Amino acid sequence: MDNIREENLKKLARFIAEELMNLAQETSGDDWSTTNIKDHQVGELARCVTLMNLYLDREEYEKCAIMKIRIMELSDKLGLPIDPNLMNFEDEDEI
Repeated sequence: MDNIREENLKKLARFIAEELMNLAQETSGDDWSTTNIKDHQVGELARCVTLMNLYLDREEYEKCAIMKIRIMELSDKLGLPIDPNLMNFEDEDEI
């Protein structure tokens, strides 16, 4: 980014924002609501998987179980199959 002047970056940002606004005006409200709900659920699913992995690394298994339930609920709402490896809480390194 050192090669681009701040003035040019602002012009580019303005251009991108204007194009996004134009695209948004071309779509109906129905398009936004359906897409937003599904996008929100996918984002929430990603967040829950990330948190579950974090809790697993910290050995906070109660929190892990809560995330597992939430992941299962979201996967069901989205109609996605649940990967059995995702739900494996066993630590392979334990003796």
